[in-house]
Amino acid sequence: MKIEFYEPAMCCTTGLCGPSVDERLVRLNEDLRRLQAEEPGITVERYAINQRPFKFRDNADVYKLVTANGKKILPVTTVDGKVVKTRNYPSYDEMRAELDRGTHES
Repeated sequence: MKIEFYEPAMCCTTGLCGPSVDERLVRLNEDLRRLQAEEPGITVERYAINQRPFKFRDNADVYKLVTANGKKILPVTTVDGKVVKTRNYPSYDEMRAELDRGTHES
């Protein structure tokens, strides 16, 4: 399974740098570590629009969302290519539910 985050511009790949760190990103990082410990096969990719802009075109749904709504739609989260959340990062419980749903659909 693969979780991808299409994110607004950030100073580094995790957003956990600089003088004022966004607490949402700290929480996301902790939640991702927890998920990866529980499910070692999970792949996580993060694409900041200023660092990997062409990745936004690789997923047609993400591209349409950003084209129609602009950067205010970010972050966009996908699980196995399917958009599961926009405008905010998912909680641990939301990601866990999506992963569990995907496991049962396989």
